[in-house]
Amino acid sequence: MKGSGRLFRHPFFVSAAAVAVAAMTVAGVMSATVRAQTQSQAGPGLQGPGGYPRPGGIYRTFTNCPLLNPLMQETPAASDPASGGTSVAACVAGNVTSGSIKIGNITTPVVRRVNVQFGFFSPPNAALGGDNTTGIPNYVGGILPPPAGLSAMLVTKPDLIPESLLTALGCPSSDSTVENLCQEAQQRGGKFLKIYALAQSAGQLTNFAITGWTQRVKFQLLNPLLGNTCYIGSDNNPIVVNPQLSLATGGHLRIKNDPNPAEHPDTAVLDLTKATASDNTFTAPGVTGCGPGGLANIAVDEAIDASAGLPAAAGTNSLTLTGAFGIAATSAGQDSSLPQPQNNAQILLSAFTASVGTSAPSPQAGRQISFADLHWLGLR
Repeated sequence: MKGSGRLFRHPFFVSAAAVAVAAMTVAGVMSATVRAQTQSQAGPGLQGPGGYPRPGGIYRTFTNCPLLNPLMQETPAASDPASGGTSVAACVAGNVTSGSIKIGNITTPVVRRVNVQFGFFSPPNAALGGDNTTGIPNYVGGILPPPAGLSAMLVTKPDLIPESLLTALGCPSSDSTVENLCQEAQQRGGKFLKIYALAQSAGQLTNFAITGWTQRVKFQLLNPLLGNTCYIGSDNNPIVVNPQLSLATGGHLRIKNDPNPAEHPDTAVLDLTKATASDNTFTAPGVTGCGPGGLANIAVDEAIDASAGLPAAAGTNSLTLTGAFGIAATSAGQDSSLPQPQNNAQILLSAFTASVGTSAPSPQAGRQISFADLHWLGLR
């Protein structure tokens, strides 16, 4: 696709940003361990977890992008045959604020915020293959986690499962190990009766597309009597979700251009409000690692599986997550009016640096667009 000196009046940014949003939302799903702090939580100019000063203005939420990763600078000019006609470096940041996740017989409301941060770029000679069987070829291999690694793509806090440990274990039990846990939970009460679920990343985002993607996740079940290794899903056997993105009623897509286009050409932020990611096609494995440890865990795992309806086939499970998201992107490398090649990642980092200490614009600032604009991208 040819570059344009008026990129953010041009559809390319719209689709690239929407693609990122998709990934971010479930990454939302889930949305686990980067310290997501906005500028309101720390003074302007203080170093953020991404290794650069905390940006302000339209960029203030992008605190943990891997812009210092050398790979982010490997975006060839769109005129380069290896580029596939795309030259982009971008950062994603967002918050899932509500929703629900149903796994087997257990439905857990999402009430704790899920923060997502990562970067993406268009690497040279990108093509579908390996774990990427669908999606946009130009971004295959171009999704990068924050400096702290894959676990830092998604941060959240545990959500309370609306059933007690006694119910989860099927108390009373004929198995002595399970019954001992039942009696201890009853005697000690309080936190020993409650179970929390903590969503965590279990692998990289793949099949990156405009309104869909693939995300591998696992859920830790938290209760003092279940130990520290009690999970639904694992890195070796994750829950694999394929969410689809849409805008809820009242949702908007807005483009906000960089205030200094001469210094930061073809650079802007796409903000999405009330974006919803949903999927009801994924399967869920049984639990593992729950209980006092060793062989004794087998009976506890089996008890929880029986009450939770695990493993659970496709159609039994579902997720719906809603939040607000943003994508900051530069695609100067595909602007034919500029000398080429352009270092997209350096331009975006310069824009972040220049914004330090500036005020955030109003939520209504920028130009509103719609998903119907995505066909302009040319990534069919």
